[in-house]
Amino acid sequence: MNSLSLASFTKPAMTVGANLSLREVCQRWQETLPETIVIVDEQQKPLGVVQGWRLALSLEREAQFADLAVGSVTASWRSPVVAVPATWTRLQFQGWLRSQPQMPAYIAVVDAQGCFLGLLDQQHLLYRWACQPPLPWLEVIEQLPVPIQIQNAQGKVVWQNWAWSKHLTDFLPLIQPKFEGMNCQALEAGSLWQVCSFPLNLTSLDWEKAEGGVAVASDRYWLFFAQRRQEADPMTPTRLHQLRLHQQKRLLLSLGHELKNPLTAILSLTQLLWQHPLPEQQDYLALIQRSGWQMNRLIQTWQDYTRALWRELELQWETVELASLWLRSQELAEHLYGQNISRWQWQIEVPLSSVYLYGDPLRLRQIFAHLLGWLMLFPSDRYGLRLSRWQNWLALQLWEEGHGIPLKDHDRLLQECLEDYAEVTMGLMLARQLCRLHNGELSFIAQADSSSEWTVLLPFAEELPPELPTTAQLILLVSNDATWIMDTTSALRRSHYGYMVARHPLEALDKLEQLQPSAIVVRPASSLILADVVESLTTSSFTATVPLIIISDEATPLGLTGFVQRLPLSSHPSLLIDVLDRWCFPRLATLTEKSTCERPLLNQTVLRLGLLHEINLPHLRLLEAEDLEQADLLVEIWQPDVLIWDLPADEVAHLENHPKLRKLPIITLAEDSSRAIHQLGDVVVFPCLNLADLMDVVLLAATVKAQS
Repeated sequence: MNSLSLASFTKPAMTVGANLSLREVCQRWQETLPETIVIVDEQQKPLGVVQGWRLALSLEREAQFADLAVGSVTASWRSPVVAVPATWTRLQFQGWLRSQPQMPAYIAVVDAQGCFLGLLDQQHLLYRWACQPPLPWLEVIEQLPVPIQIQNAQGKVVWQNWAWSKHLTDFLPLIQPKFEGMNCQALEAGSLWQVCSFPLNLTSLDWEKAEGGVAVASDRYWLFFAQRRQEADPMTPTRLHQLRLHQQKRLLLSLGHELKNPLTAILSLTQLLWQHPLPEQQDYLALIQRSGWQMNRLIQTWQDYTRALWRELELQWETVELASLWLRSQELAEHLYGQNISRWQWQIEVPLSSVYLYGDPLRLRQIFAHLLGWLMLFPSDRYGLRLSRWQNWLALQLWEEGHGIPLKDHDRLLQECLEDYAEVTMGLMLARQLCRLHNGELSFIAQADSSSEWTVLLPFAEELPPELPTTAQLILLVSNDATWIMDTTSALRRSHYGYMVARHPLEALDKLEQLQPSAIVVRPASSLILADVVESLTTSSFTATVPLIIISDEATPLGLTGFVQRLPLSSHPSLLIDVLDRWCFPRLATLTEKSTCERPLLNQTVLRLGLLHEINLPHLRLLEAEDLEQADLLVEIWQPDVLIWDLPADEVAHLENHPKLRKLPIITLAEDSSRAIHQLGDVVVFPCLNLADLMDVVLLAATVKAQS
């Protein structure tokens, strides 16, 4: 076994020529995302190793180097490589390794002409070394950069190399319940390391009697080795990471611009004080004082916002009466923004004195004061405060009619300081973070020159008044289409659903994890890209358990877990309500009549493709086809409303050649068929895994056909 050559321990690797540009190398890496790329010269001799993630990140920061040849650049993304002959035995390699000052990170195996054959699979070599006597290999693996440890079957640590002592001392000991096979596991949530282990088959010697700490075992032993988890690498340049950095940059830029305005006014007016008589200085001093206070408040708000964002702002929790809070919030708003709102007439349906919140009184006052400060900017015809219970929160909705919010400000309002309204919009950003510190949230809906509504979710202190409207389900809407948002929230309110709105992928992720809504509805438009939203949401573990409804004519992105339903872009909000009522809460519960969406008459035409299940659909016209060609003919003649897919999942691939069938809402009766048809993209799919619910699903699918 010792004569086994290194050729047996090579693993393939992508190679690129030394003259290839960095841009081309990055493009090739993006096609398959290999861990490493080996640079070779014209004779195919290895020159170095490229780490793809680091190269991509480097080019993002320094795009001017993209046209340089990869072989001519030395940077953090490039590592040296050492070449060893493929004909070497393991004993020859061991002798060479002892002469090296340290274990090379990358070792290339080459043929007799020095041409690259592959990278040395160090873990495979280590395993083969570990599973046979004698044990001179302990001297070798002591120098390996891979953390390695040996335990006996009882969990006692008998040996570990320097890398394990450096990185993983806090995770000892590790005990295996069964002595069989290789096992890999993450150490704990958030850890950068995962540990793999396998049993050692050693000859019968005694560890305790060995000299120099090097010995073999008379018992059964485990060898552990650790490796970094790739998904935990903070250098990975994901789209989500780019979005977050871009948002932070926009915020800092806008804040820096707004800080200069009051400061410039102070400096300019100070110069004028030296050029005018004393009586005229009073007006200038008043302007300086106002600008100074404005800058002070802006900086204080920014500091509070930063501490709240990083959850370093401590709250003093207590029970707070809403009536008193409301009055003091108006006083604070007048103090901060200098306008009189005490004479405003508010339409409030429930006495505020009977409602109690649980939170920090000062921070709660700040939330409402900043919201009132925004309303102060644009006097309206009517104002109101609407109260209701949404799941475990008290929903407070401040609304106005007569002004609304310009469309150009919707995407930016809770993300950055708006020009001319820096202090108030900074206050809105702080208000949202304070809501999140209270385990609640803040969002708004609005139309230009019409109306707006701010929704604040906060925890309540005790049982709420019985006359307060109660909502059991909270829906997260992800869209930046103002008209659709207004129409949909109106329909949701009539159907007694709660709602929160997110206009950015990161905001959607924040609200998903903060609120854990009952369902997510995504309708991409203009700058909101479906792929960005999906990538953001799928980073959360909640996505697999929350129904996701996508309203789009785009193909449904792959890789989604959990329940996913796609509706046409032209769908009326009543169809969404019908899907929520009959599909999600609970899924296909007892059908109830809804005034928002008429139930289809029981004279629908249903085309059944395949005969795998026994189904019963009374009062419906049921057509049956044994294959796709026969189904095509029936569609041409009968124009059915719904297609029931009752063929094996491997037949789905042939559906691409039948566009008439793909235009129909398709009901699937098996999980594998549901996944396969979803991946076609432009098909509306209704999974029905319980045949007792089939009639309800047919009626729901027929509703989609009628509205599309």
